[in-house]
Amino acid sequence: MVKPISAAILGCGGVGQVVGQLLARSDCTSNVVLADIDVNGAKAVAKRTGSDKVSVEKVDGSKVSAVAKLAKKVDVVVNGTVPALNLRIMEGCLKGGSSYVDMASGDKEFGHPMLEDQFPHNDRWNDAGLLALVSMGIDPGASNLFAKRAADRMESVEHVKVRDADTGSLEGYEFATYFSPQAMMEEVLRDPIHWEDGEVRRSPALEISEDYDFPDPVGTRKVYRTDHEESELIPQFLGKPVGFVDFKITLDEKFVETVKFLRRLGLTTTKPLKVNGTKVRPFDVVVAAMPRPDALAGKIRGIACVLTEVKGTMNGETATIRTWTHISHEKAHELCGIHATAYQTGCPVAVAIEMIARGEIVATGVKPPEIIDPVKFCEYLPEKSIPVYEEVLRS
Repeated sequence: MVKPISAAILGCGGVGQVVGQLLARSDCTSNVVLADIDVNGAKAVAKRTGSDKVSVEKVDGSKVSAVAKLAKKVDVVVNGTVPALNLRIMEGCLKGGSSYVDMASGDKEFGHPMLEDQFPHNDRWNDAGLLALVSMGIDPGASNLFAKRAADRMESVEHVKVRDADTGSLEGYEFATYFSPQAMMEEVLRDPIHWEDGEVRRSPALEISEDYDFPDPVGTRKVYRTDHEESELIPQFLGKPVGFVDFKITLDEKFVETVKFLRRLGLTTTKPLKVNGTKVRPFDVVVAAMPRPDALAGKIRGIACVLTEVKGTMNGETATIRTWTHISHEKAHELCGIHATAYQTGCPVAVAIEMIARGEIVATGVKPPEIIDPVKFCEYLPEKSIPVYEEVLRS
């Protein structure tokens, strides 16, 4: 039984715009507030949906009091801003009495809160009877649930490999990323973690790569190991021990070369430098020079694919289960006026909120994606034009 809930999307960039549109069209929501410090994206969504249950508000996500005021009006707040604001927005939601969903954690190397800073607040959220669902995008998020759905059918798990590919081409931009420039730059600059033999390990940034064979129509793509939440979440919450976990993603070779060049020049540091009497952080300048992800809508051609590979023992035999989804940038633009990267990331958020409205997620506290029933989740994703494919290889 569906009990429609009210939701707010705080941060209406590319992903926020997708979540706003999907929830505006959903029978599981009674009203949707689109909030941002810059309301242009929110207004664009309101105009595109034409729904009378959508409203727009100017809210500064860095202000706990402003978030609390917004949270008092809704049942759940979706954090569509940057991970740097996670703890402030969580605190605002607690004060205002709403549940919370985000799609990524931060990085202490850049002065941001991480998962290890979010989970200690579990008891506070439990006591308030509220849910803070963290890292619930496509990867992390759906990728974790793909892993859990496969692992639940196995007696033991040897490895989990999350692979993110994109065949997209973008003309007119020398240096751009389809996701948040700040989040993506942090992801590729930090020495990435992976899980191996019962411990977290690190490898040099942008140095570990492989040619991975993705299913058609993607094909073989070079992917780089980068810092991602799956390597921390999956070993904790898969439900059984796992020997190895890592994440790798397709990166344009020119992008990789540029990042390495900027790093050699010292232009990726977050330490302030004095320029003509003014202190600036070189990292901030680089990010500010990159285009907003929503500015790339309609300009990318190709396919985005997220795949989770789980190898283990099933019915006494060695087996590998690969679960994946893909969508073209053109199709995503047709559906929501945005590119596939943002569309794929926003869909799991909308599905999770609908599952809350259906009473299929009843947890409280600060929780990972794995608290969601992975089978039901995978049944709902195709309703958002995100098909879920699977192959089982036995040896």
